[in-house]
Amino acid sequence: MRNIKIYKTALYTGVMLLLVSITSCKKEFLEVTPTQQINAKDAFSSGAKIQAAMTGIYDLTTFSGYTNNMLLSADVKGNDVMVVSGSANYNRFVAQYQFIETVNNSDVGNWWEYSYKVISNANQFVQYIPDAPISDALKTEYLAEARALRAYTYFWLVRWFAQPYTVNPEGLGVPILKKPLLPTEVSPSRDKIKDVYAFIIDDLKYAETNLPTNRTSIYRMSTAAIQGILARVYLTMGNWTEASRYAKLARAAKPLSTAAALLTGFNNPTSEWIYAINVRTDDNQGFLAVSSFYDPYNVGYSSFRVTDDFFNSFAAIDERKKQFLVKSSPTAAASTATYRRRGEGYLINKFDFTTTNANNQVLVRSSEMYLIEAEAEARLGNEPAAKQALLAIQQRAGVATAVSANTGDALIEEILLERNKELYGEGHKFFDLLRTKKGVNRTGSTVHWKIVNFPPGDNRLVSPIPQSELDANPVLKPQQNPGY
Repeated sequence: MRNIKIYKTALYTGVMLLLVSITSCKKEFLEVTPTQQINAKDAFSSGAKIQAAMTGIYDLTTFSGYTNNMLLSADVKGNDVMVVSGSANYNRFVAQYQFIETVNNSDVGNWWEYSYKVISNANQFVQYIPDAPISDALKTEYLAEARALRAYTYFWLVRWFAQPYTVNPEGLGVPILKKPLLPTEVSPSRDKIKDVYAFIIDDLKYAETNLPTNRTSIYRMSTAAIQGILARVYLTMGNWTEASRYAKLARAAKPLSTAAALLTGFNNPTSEWIYAINVRTDDNQGFLAVSSFYDPYNVGYSSFRVTDDFFNSFAAIDERKKQFLVKSSPTAAASTATYRRRGEGYLINKFDFTTTNANNQVLVRSSEMYLIEAEAEARLGNEPAAKQALLAIQQRAGVATAVSANTGDALIEEILLERNKELYGEGHKFFDLLRTKKGVNRTGSTVHWKIVNFPPGDNRLVSPIPQSELDANPVLKPQQNPGY
């Protein structure tokens, strides 16, 4: 896999800010690009260099075409959020929304390329940390952190480029790389989906056992972050018992924030943030941030809307419905705020982009853990526990004071609807549709400008392996996803 192998000998250790203009681009933006790469062995020759190498891995995940792009793509591929039609968006996320990605799609190419950059750098830690001139305790900690990052990356990869685990665990997943590849080694083929998930879980459980429990930064892998990711992985696999167990563990020390905190723009951490990307004024995604596309004031790209059906799913008393209140301008009086429909759907004010483009990006929070617990317990038949977990979210939103009266499938559907309302804009809906075997069906919609109907297992619900990778690694050519 030559596209992977080009990252085998160097580690990214620094970034600079480059102000660039893009042809046909609405805005200028800050793009983070690596400015320093060092030989892998040299990167592990001192404690300072090792720390810089680890920082480099996290920095790779902040590339605007990677994590932010995947979150936004997962939103527009679901049924609740859409990207506006027409040229005002400069075609960003239009291919994803229409499910017309090709092997040459740059977004899909970035997901693959940057995932394997992160994996390659993590694998350098696996290989070189044992001989590094640091204490054994630090060696274990760095190894655990690297394996956690590798696992989280593989989780993104296998969901984009393979069928859902719940549809076909025996199907082709993505190539598993456990160590750096040498130029003379045979390029790897795709491993089975079930084996990729087993690899992810093995890495995460190693990290859970070996990371210090006193880590407090939400911007680096911690025990709570790993447990939250494990809860998400097990939910995706349909392992309800472990999903519920890990959700409880992840949220234990992360109480839900107030309802008012849900209306402050999602750019600064609250009590419930478990894992996030730290975005600084001197190192940020600029107009390619999640908040830019959700911005309702045309300060950012301002090109995402929610459908009428989704907007109407919020009760009038739901505190989260206030996330759609938009003033006449960013500086206008609060009294001018109203629900504003523009183009195909309603404007969204969940994320703030008016005060700064250096917005931290939350990736895991405890509200998701409550909802994982609720769904898992409901599917296990433990409805009292499911209803209590669901009530915590509904009480905070102001829509319930007592547990739900629903049972069976109706309770599960209520929980899934609550997931939609709580977590939209955070990259979940598309993957929820896949793991619950619902596919993507927009038939009957009067607002979606692209009507699609892809049943579970449809080839269009899986991204193509990029052509650049197929050209570099002939082993993968006969393993391309069907239909591309």
